[in-house]
Amino acid sequence: MNNSTIDGKKSNEMGLVKLSAVGFLVQLLTVFATILIVLLLGPPPADGKEALLMMENPIVGLLRDDFPSIVMISLYLISFPGLVLVLRRHSSSLTILAAILSFSGVILALSSHSGLSLFHLSKEYHMTTDPAEKIQLLAASSAVFSQNIWNGSAGYFGGFFLQIGGILISLSMRSHICFSRLTVFFGISANGLDLIQHVLHPFTPAISEVIMFVMGPLYVLWFICLIKNLLGFIKNQKGENNGFHS
Repeated sequence: MNNSTIDGKKSNEMGLVKLSAVGFLVQLLTVFATILIVLLLGPPPADGKEALLMMENPIVGLLRDDFPSIVMISLYLISFPGLVLVLRRHSSSLTILAAILSFSGVILALSSHSGLSLFHLSKEYHMTTDPAEKIQLLAASSAVFSQNIWNGSAGYFGGFFLQIGGILISLSMRSHICFSRLTVFFGISANGLDLIQHVLHPFTPAISEVIMFVMGPLYVLWFICLIKNLLGFIKNQKGENNGFHS
């Protein structure tokens, strides 16, 4: 393999790591966006009827219907590949398993999002004047709501995969020179608490909400540490002659 080929491969790999850092940055911003949406527009709907009425204003409705959370979860498809690239030699088995679980969790979470279905039902509901049809649409809305990211099986198991993937990827960072102990600690703590609240949510939502207030800041700190560590990795690679090769 000649030097130009090696340099081109290294450049592509560093580009992927940069993309991961950008992904984590956007995820960080999404956390704050979610908080602002709850404060300014209100929390997610409590039932199918509220969801249907909320969607009369589609922008407000979609924002309140966990759209920022779906964006943040989807961004793992961008932020994790570069992370896997950095960790693939240090702890390959654990890293690959974490990536598979996380990507599976993203797919399940996306499949459980109710926003567009509720938007369609809401248009039908507000257009019709037939009381019987309105009752049918309310029933359909309740059925969709029962299968959303918080209440459906796909969303529930998707959360398991995402949080376990986050814990495993954090464990794979141990003793890696690129990642600090704080990064590992915040990653295990945030994803671990998220896993606990996720298990408890269907049974004790009040306790789950309390845990979310604690895990939220931990996710913020984890994302900040990951961005800092990935940018540090890129900087170190630029300063070394023995580049990052596979």
